[in-house]
Amino acid sequence: MADEKLFNYYERQDVLPTFGNFKSAAELDAYASQRRELFSDKLVLPPRLFRDAEVLEFGPDSGENALVFAGWGANMTLAEPNRHAHPKIEAYFAHFGLTERLRELALADVEGFRSERRYDIIDAEGFIYTVQPTENWLGVFDRLLHPDGFAVVSYYERYGGFFELALKAIHAAGKALSGRPALATAKTLFDAKWNSIPHTRSFESWLMDVLENPFVRHRYFLDAAALCTAAHEQGFDIHSAWPAYRDSLDVYWHKKVLSADEKLRRAARHLDRSRLSFLGGRKLYLVGKADAVAAISASIETLVLDVDAMIDAPFGESLPRVIASLASLRETIRTTDILADDASDIETIVAMLDSFHRIFGAIGRRDAPAVTALTQTDPAFISTWGQPAHFLVIRKRFKGS
Repeated sequence: MADEKLFNYYERQDVLPTFGNFKSAAELDAYASQRRELFSDKLVLPPRLFRDAEVLEFGPDSGENALVFAGWGANMTLAEPNRHAHPKIEAYFAHFGLTERLRELALADVEGFRSERRYDIIDAEGFIYTVQPTENWLGVFDRLLHPDGFAVVSYYERYGGFFELALKAIHAAGKALSGRPALATAKTLFDAKWNSIPHTRSFESWLMDVLENPFVRHRYFLDAAALCTAAHEQGFDIHSAWPAYRDSLDVYWHKKVLSADEKLRRAARHLDRSRLSFLGGRKLYLVGKADAVAAISASIETLVLDVDAMIDAPFGESLPRVIASLASLRETIRTTDILADDASDIETIVAMLDSFHRIFGAIGRRDAPAVTALTQTDPAFISTWGQPAHFLVIRKRFKGS
């Protein structure tokens, strides 16, 4: 397992995790509309930027995102290490009349891809956080991008990933208490939560993608500020992100030029104050004194680490710490200066923490019926998902700039 990569996990199970099975132009257009909103509105990369651009996508899986980029006019080079995906990709491009836009389809991962060509845009979504250390893939991007070129990544953020880890910990405890298989346990615990949102993938796919995925763990998740720092040191600037990594409340004269170091410092300060927002999946910006912000950040870090430890040992020594940390954070939030859109947002995060406190308390009592009753009926648990997936767009600096 130590040397296994994420694509090996899916390849071994003969599954393409993102396969949408698009058959009609209408289906592709609907998906392209979602992507347009993401790239134009949130990532500030309008589709016309892709027209005749040389785009390299790492890990395209079955190729749905690549189809959209090609439809926007990009010349696509795809590096996909899972050989089972290649026939799907080629069939997709042929079916939608985009074969001429598929410049190359390589059987390679990020670290194994070789090319003399330089690219305008690199896209690597959903898996890049598992390629560690981070400096490895940043170095590949630096080598393959034109100066002023863009790299788009999505990844599990360390604090936003609390929910995924908590669900895995509850699932692990549920299996231990019931002795039932993974799928049956997951349906018993999370069926109501799953059915509360629209989705295109199956419950079984979610079980494999999150609950049973060995790479959905704290040791792989990336801290947003640390990632931005690593990118800065590799010669990249932050172009955009979702959630926002730049302080949108920052105001200064438009002719004032900030150094790359100062931009990073301001972004890191903003990200420190955003950790509760990431955990809760809504605006919960910490506006108090720096020492208070640091204390809450540290408590969140401890909570996330202890919840992660429960995945391996559901009834181990981390369980009472998780219960205590949830209660402490819940009470701290009540007395902390937080910028939110509405008071109800603070009430929601408090209710969510209280919900998890009761669920983990029931686990501590080995009360399986109580755990199931809470996960299937508690409104705060069912309706909240956090903000685990982050998008970051970095731009390669010109040498000497």
